[in-house]
Amino acid sequence: MSTPDRPPRIWALLGPRTGDNNQVLALAEALGEPVRPVPLRYNLLRLLPNRFGDTGRLSLAPASRPLLAPPWPDLVIGAGQRSVPVARWIRARSGGHTRIVQIGRPRCDPARLDLVVTTPQYGVPPGPTVLEAPLSLTRQTPEVLAAAALAWRDRLEGFPSPRRALVLGGDSWPWRLRRTEVEAACRMLFARAQAEGGSVLAIGSRRTPAAVADAVRAALAAAPVPSAFLEGTGEHSPYAGLLALADEILVTADSVAMISDAVATGKPVGLVPVHAAGLGGAWLRLMRGLRRADASAPAAGLLPRAAGRAWGALVRRGLAGWPRDLWFLWRAMERHGLAGSVGAPVRGNPPAVAEAAAAWVRRLLPPVPAGGGRDAARPGTAHRGGYGAP
Repeated sequence: MSTPDRPPRIWALLGPRTGDNNQVLALAEALGEPVRPVPLRYNLLRLLPNRFGDTGRLSLAPASRPLLAPPWPDLVIGAGQRSVPVARWIRARSGGHTRIVQIGRPRCDPARLDLVVTTPQYGVPPGPTVLEAPLSLTRQTPEVLAAAALAWRDRLEGFPSPRRALVLGGDSWPWRLRRTEVEAACRMLFARAQAEGGSVLAIGSRRTPAAVADAVRAALAAAPVPSAFLEGTGEHSPYAGLLALADEILVTADSVAMISDAVATGKPVGLVPVHAAGLGGAWLRLMRGLRRADASAPAAGLLPRAAGRAWGALVRRGLAGWPRDLWFLWRAMERHGLAGSVGAPVRGNPPAVAEAAAAWVRRLLPPVPAGGGRDAARPGTAHRGGYGAP
């Protein structure tokens, strides 16, 4: 299947989540090779655990199954849980030739895959096929931001610098974005703009609760400084333009993708807090304690350490998993100086996550033709283990 007279075949398995798809495409674009996007739809079998077996194409909607046909790829890139059985089915049909790169949390033993590119909130156990970075892959490259700045400069000309941006995510169980926190962030931005000059711009997302978005719109409409709530979807979305032209960015702490995009700009970034309450929050704190105890946190007692290590042993064998806990992501960002608070944004050094992941992936690919255009592998800031350690 792989020959020295053609570039590698790469498939990008895309699903229903824009954030996941953007990470898959970010890695594909960083490889600098032709990539075939494969948009897939799934049925309820996607909910079956990956830890105990594969469903192959059975988890796909019937209309998506014909998209998977030879010639089989040298590499498939997917994200999350649902595309893992499909990727393993493709590898089986290729006679074991196809390599699998999975982004995020595959919910199976990472040794079943060729590479897992992940971030600290998932607690994927370290290993020879795990590459953990402090932030997720992002498509907001310097080239993309430069183009967005050019496209939006005239439209945002009426809002003087320094422009302070507020980027809103939303609820992500069990995390809740409180309107009071967002309104406090607005007041902080207004106060800084009054004292230092400039303007305040905000943008929402599909997950932003209507009550939160309406509160921000009302606050901006009554602001004592030049302000606006930017609207638009698809190719008319002002998102990239706002990131490119802002001088400071506040982003709600629920959205790993938006945080990663903001840090990628190299601007000062502050996180608007979100909170885990109720039974979901209590369960998350319990599991956080076990995960920290498994990592030998100094405050852990004998019984919590034993329980944590017992659960951790199941995780390392691929029989269990840690819940998605953003607390670990925030701590990793704090350690690496990548973001601050609403009152004290931090300008970090954006990690070259896509480049580091691409360097690892290139080792999995067949040789390129003589004189081919694949870049030499470059060292990056992501590496096996380490970043997500509590």
